[in-house]
Amino acid sequence: MLYVIGCIILKPILWLYGRPKIHNRAALRSKGKVIYVSNHVKMSDPVWIAAIVWRCIHFMAKSTLFSSKFMTAIYRLMLAFPVNQRTADTKSIRHACRLLEKGKAFGVFPEGHRSSTETDMDTFDKGCAFIAMRSDAPIVPMYIVHHDRKFGQRLKVAVGDPIYPAEIKAKCPGKKPVDAVNTAITDAMMTLKDIAEAL
Repeated sequence: MLYVIGCIILKPILWLYGRPKIHNRAALRSKGKVIYVSNHVKMSDPVWIAAIVWRCIHFMAKSTLFSSKFMTAIYRLMLAFPVNQRTADTKSIRHACRLLEKGKAFGVFPEGHRSSTETDMDTFDKGCAFIAMRSDAPIVPMYIVHHDRKFGQRLKVAVGDPIYPAEIKAKCPGKKPVDAVNTAITDAMMTLKDIAEAL
């Protein structure tokens, strides 16, 4: 599998190049089903997340990236699968939930696209929160700092403690569960942004 080969070959190289400075690294040591969420600034973000997390991660990627049979084959070998962002893509949501039911790790960028700026996050799509509620999978948020990073400087990454959808739902009985979970993800990411930038 291309993903496994890439992990064996590229992860050590990426660690030597980026020398990631990680806040709360222990939160990355997950077992069983889990959803990793991150801000999205660079095309390389999935690669860095795959390098930092020592698990195989199935990423949801926008369908336009699967523009040809060749690119589709490459992305699928990398454990990525498409989602149509213009519609309520129930097929992709069901696929993500099936992966989580099997105890897999799932990665998604809740902004749905790369941020318009390197310092601010765009509004989060509720798809991630919906999948988390439906699968009852814990969410591990992380924030990666890219801006002002020059060659030789360390990559900065802040990782948050897991967010448990059932606990969020119980704490917000008067609020729609998906909205409550989405708010919890947003709040966690904003906190991690400040922590990462201060590393």
